[in-house]
Amino acid sequence: MGSPRSSEQHDVFPPTLNTWIDRKIDEGETGRPDLNHYVMSVYADPLKVYFRGCSMRWLGEPDDIIAGFFANRLARPNFFNDWKSAGNRLRRWLMNALLFYLREVSRERRRHGHVEDVVDEIGEWTDGPEAAVDRAWAFALVRNAWERASNDCRDAGQTAHWEIFVRHHHDGEAYRDIAPDFGVDASQAAVMVRTVTKKFKQALRDCIAMDGVAPGEIDDEIRMLLEITGS
Repeated sequence: MGSPRSSEQHDVFPPTLNTWIDRKIDEGETGRPDLNHYVMSVYADPLKVYFRGCSMRWLGEPDDIIAGFFANRLARPNFFNDWKSAGNRLRRWLMNALLFYLREVSRERRRHGHVEDVVDEIGEWTDGPEAAVDRAWAFALVRNAWERASNDCRDAGQTAHWEIFVRHHHDGEAYRDIAPDFGVDASQAAVMVRTVTKKFKQALRDCIAMDGVAPGEIDDEIRMLLEITGS
C-alpha cells in the first residue's frame, strides 16, 4: 500500500457515513458545518480539475471559482436534501451543480458589463471529464481515509501501530527492521499493521458510502480507488 501523497458484504456493511450524512442533514444548521467541511475537503480538488477542463475556465482561477461555488451552494438549506432526492453520486451532483453555478456567474458578469458579449458558453468539456475527475476524487478520498485512520489510531492509543504501518507501507521497510524500535517482534508488527489496514479500509468504505455508492458496489469501488492511486 503506497502513500496517498501524490488523494462489505451486505450482512456486515456498517451504517457509517450513509447514516452520518442523514444525521447531519437532520440536524439542520447544527450539522451543516461538519457536512460542509467534509465535502470541501474531499471534493475541492476534483471540482478544480473539472473546472480546468471546462469551456468556461476563462471565468477565473480554479481556487477562487470553487471557493465561490462552495460559498454559494453549501449555504443553501436544501442542497443536500436535493442531492439525496436525486439519487446521484455526490461527485456527479456537485459537477452538475458547478456547471449551473458557472453559467450564473457568466450571466452576472455579462449583465454588469464585466466581459464582452460572446456566444453563451454551455460549460461542457471538449473531452470527457469522468476519468480526470475520478482520478482526482480517488486521491482526495484515499488521502481523507489515510487521515481518518491516523486519527482513529491516535484516539485508540495505537500510535505505535500507525507508525509501523507507515514505515512498512509508505517507506517500504521490512517488519524485522521496524520491530526492534517498538519492542515487538516481526510477527507482532505484522499483526499491528493488519489492525491499521482494517481501519484504513473501513475509512475508505465510509467515504465511498458518503458518495452514494450502494453497499454491494463498495468493494469494487475500493479496488478502483487503490488501482488509480497505486495504494
